[in-house]
Amino acid sequence: MKHFLFTFLTFTLMSFGQTLSIASNSSISINSSSSISIDGLELAPSEAYIISGPNSIDRSNTPIIVGDNTSINRVYELSTGLSNYLGVINFNYHESELNGIVEADLNLEVLNTNGVWTSVQATIDEANNMLSYDFTELIGFTSVTASDLSATLTVKPILLNDHVRVYPNPTTDFLHIVSNTTQKAILFNISGQKILETNSATELNVIDLPSGIYLLNLQNSENQISTFKIIKE
Repeated sequence: MKHFLFTFLTFTLMSFGQTLSIASNSSISINSSSSISIDGLELAPSEAYIISGPNSIDRSNTPIIVGDNTSINRVYELSTGLSNYLGVINFNYHESELNGIVEADLNLEVLNTNGVWTSVQATIDEANNMLSYDFTELIGFTSVTASDLSATLTVKPILLNDHVRVYPNPTTDFLHIVSNTTQKAILFNISGQKILETNSATELNVIDLPSGIYLLNLQNSENQISTFKIIKE
């Protein structure tokens, strides 16, 4: 297996062009004191991290649209999602790509391995057109972009048309599920790992779960799926 190791304190791998490609049986290993930059997307892990092939990272200027909300005109897409990532993501952009969004209102969006967007309020460096966020909890993601803080791509806990309601949110102990149909519940952490599952859910015990962000998928007998962003305090 081909293996590339970067160990210098300030070393950054630059991939010129719009794509970083890693062939099968190859990998890139990023030391905790290093970073990799792919056409404006910089990954600076807090511990040694390996990106295995086959994989590629492409940059698109087509925005992501979810409902009435949209991202800026810069989206990074991975052919194979990265899992268990811990550390900083720096997202560079051009003002011409803001797609009508006020620069001061930008926040970072990552698409997790379950296909759900998660928004985080990143640090904005307007002078250098960069968003930065330090992920201190393990995440997995397949895409990265930016959106308006008040109109994110993230699924929000709302009352749906089949009258599904989840409360309280945030919670410290129990989640109550109210629905006029039986719901199968699966709870994932932010890295996409399945934490809890039950076939007939009216209540979930989350007392022993670490504080953080979780995603709750509810599925009824007609295979309709409702997704909620859950905050455990």
